[in-house]
Amino acid sequence: MDHKKRRTLRLNKVETVILDEADRMLDMGFIDDVTKILDMVPNRKNLGLFSATISREVMDISWVYQRDPAEITVRPVNEDRPDIQQYRLELDSREEKVNVLMALLEGGSYERAIAFCNTKNMADRLAGLLSMNDISCKPIHGGIPQKARERTLKQFREGKLQVLVATDVAARGLDIDDVDVVFNYDVPEEQEYYVHRIGRTGRAKRHGVAYTFVVTVTEAIQMDEIVKHQHYDVQTLKFDEDGCLMLVEPDET
Repeated sequence: MDHKKRRTLRLNKVETVILDEADRMLDMGFIDDVTKILDMVPNRKNLGLFSATISREVMDISWVYQRDPAEITVRPVNEDRPDIQQYRLELDSREEKVNVLMALLEGGSYERAIAFCNTKNMADRLAGLLSMNDISCKPIHGGIPQKARERTLKQFREGKLQVLVATDVAARGLDIDDVDVVFNYDVPEEQEYYVHRIGRTGRAKRHGVAYTFVVTVTEAIQMDEIVKHQHYDVQTLKFDEDGCLMLVEPDET
């Protein structure tokens, strides 16, 4: 937008505009900048919106700036689906979450993990609790300056951090291939967030694991809807009387 203010950029001859990862761009608060740029292209003939998910904001852009758009959906074939073992872990209280997460980290010998929280406050709190227990981790969310986020990502990629505690918006677009496990510390509020979250693991034909912590009835219903609409195979885990994790058969839930 600086070029617009200085009048050093002319877009009157541009005919085609492409918005890649449109949902992420709009989620991160760039909708005003995007619309201003589109308004600067008076002779635009083609507008392509590429997005892993179609959010309300993407639909708004389409409605205003596209005319009779053609929607093309590319569905992955089963052979191309990431190898991600998904678990739903049912807990009795929120207080169990931290200890269970630490036990899973130790038991699975995971070297690189991402834990997702729904809010910035929860991400900060979880990162603090893990750090107090000698687990190398840092939070990443929209409330942290960009340079600090970049330093944190660099440390995570270099293996200096075992756990990255992230919110959904901050983690969108992360390009890290060797994440061993994803923890949904909070059940995502939107189904599309679940897809993006677990997609951080199981990349480059590696095996990945994803755990979702379910505590309340509301979270259980949310998770049921995710499984139903996304057609995922999610196995349910519970603790038995001896405190050991056990696999729950479908007819037992």
